[in-house]
Amino acid sequence: MKSLKKFNKSIISGAVLFATMTLAGCSTTMEQGKYADGTHDVSAKGKKGLITLTVEVENGHIVDIKTKSHNETESLYLNAERLLSQIVAKNGHEGIDAVSGATYSSNGILEAINSLPRANGSQPEYVAVGAKEENADDNFKLKWSIQPDLGLIKGDYYYEEARFRQGHMGSVAIVTELNNAKNVIFAEFNESGRPNYYTRLYQNVPKRMSEYNFSMGKKKGTAWVQSALTMEKLMVEQDKLTFDLNPEYDAKLGNKLKEPNRLKYLGIDVVAGASNSIQQSMVPLTAKIHEKINGQGSNQRFYQQAEKLMDAKGKWTGVTAMLRIVVDTDTKQITKAHYDEIFADEKAQIKDASQKKFYRQSKYESINYVEPARIGFNVMIDGLNAHLQQGGSLFMIDDLPATGDTGSYAATGFTKRSNSWDNYLNLADVLYKEMRQDGMILEHKKQ
Repeated sequence: MKSLKKFNKSIISGAVLFATMTLAGCSTTMEQGKYADGTHDVSAKGKKGLITLTVEVENGHIVDIKTKSHNETESLYLNAERLLSQIVAKNGHEGIDAVSGATYSSNGILEAINSLPRANGSQPEYVAVGAKEENADDNFKLKWSIQPDLGLIKGDYYYEEARFRQGHMGSVAIVTELNNAKNVIFAEFNESGRPNYYTRLYQNVPKRMSEYNFSMGKKKGTAWVQSALTMEKLMVEQDKLTFDLNPEYDAKLGNKLKEPNRLKYLGIDVVAGASNSIQQSMVPLTAKIHEKINGQGSNQRFYQQAEKLMDAKGKWTGVTAMLRIVVDTDTKQITKAHYDEIFADEKAQIKDASQKKFYRQSKYESINYVEPARIGFNVMIDGLNAHLQQGGSLFMIDDLPATGDTGSYAATGFTKRSNSWDNYLNLADVLYKEMRQDGMILEHKKQ
């Protein structure tokens, strides 16, 4: 019996030894992690300055991270610092969202990890991320584009607006080629919610580039703007401004959402979601413009310049600046002006993590966009329009909101200078030169 125990013991010891040797052999062939071994200090910019982390790497894997230094608000950084354990668990920053309320600090931490030396010597570009709730609509499948055509558009300008259906305000802008009224080169329909709209959030809010489209899309499966874009595309492509109802159109099916194209005109399908707006506002307004084009014509000239805003490395920030100016061809005075900054159609295209949630919206029309200058972006632009309509200079704008620092916001609530004014001035210079060359505007002093 003792000899049997000895025999069994020797077998077990041999098996353990073999297993140990096998594991040891495997350890020499185990896949090396992606990072260079050692202790590394890595840094990236947070909201108020550099965030520096000390990272320990063994066998290519992150085993420990400590904050070496930072200049962030302590309470915010403590929230963001929760990401460190996630980074260790995932052995990297990929797939980790920013912490809500600490987006800048979070991105500082994640970008610092992105700069950690790689075992293969590569250095991938860092793409900023948003907070988790900003990605809550990732399953939103509807697609549309609100991007303006880049470069210059100019032509004869026609505009109509009127309230319809319980007080919504509809408007249509049409631009035709100079000296060729039959060629429609620009068409845009917009609508603002009625002042007594049942959802207070959308009272008097333009729908085209605001959150309204996402709200409607989630409830009804289609966005309001999709119908408008469909009609505008047809107007420009077919040079057509008048539409007759299809005699086979079944009004009983008008509010059914089972089909993507419910409302039909002769040869034209309109995307579901804005059938009432198209029927009761867009079509009647464009019919009025059609009459003007074939009647007295226009004494208004339209100029638009749109450019992508680039960062210091020459890469698109995901924001497009656009300036429109309408001038009276007789008086050479500006009758209407509008500047806006429009966010990209997709979150991934927007570099600033805090702005990703505004994709397919514009600063002017968005409800939730917060202007860093501490004043409503729409207030700034409405002020610009009034300033120019009253004969003010395109360039001397120091009397407008947020064109300069006016005190300590923390102490008094005063505004800061908005960077958007610099973008506006660049486009204003482009359009001014074009208008002067055409003899369409009086001289505007620069300083």
